[in-house]
Amino acid sequence: MVTKDQALDNTGIMARLNDYVALVTDLNADYWTRMRFTYEPAPVASIDSIGKRFAKIIVVGRGVHSFIDMDNGDIIKGTRKGPIRTPKTGLAVRGNIFSADIGKSKVDHNGPKYLR
Repeated sequence: MVTKDQALDNTGIMARLNDYVALVTDLNADYWTRMRFTYEPAPVASIDSIGKRFAKIIVVGRGVHSFIDMDNGDIIKGTRKGPIRTPKTGLAVRGNIFSADIGKSKVDHNGPKYLR
């Protein structure tokens, strides 16, 4: 998980955030290759905005992929309106960008996976 020093170091979280965006782009490219879509290039992920607490990750031409908590690196499920909050558990946290796999086991090309 994330250490306090990693969470407080803005350059560290930005580096991991860029790695996460590259991961989402790769997941989309892999999906498009697997599905044999050839009518246009695979969608690319990017950072849409960084607010006081959250960074919004979008897939260009498709919409919001996920949100990243800039305090601790949590990957949060969300919509165009913002991060999803549940009455029981609060934010819909699915993983963390500071994990060894940058959260790859917790997301796919569409966004954070559902809890099972």
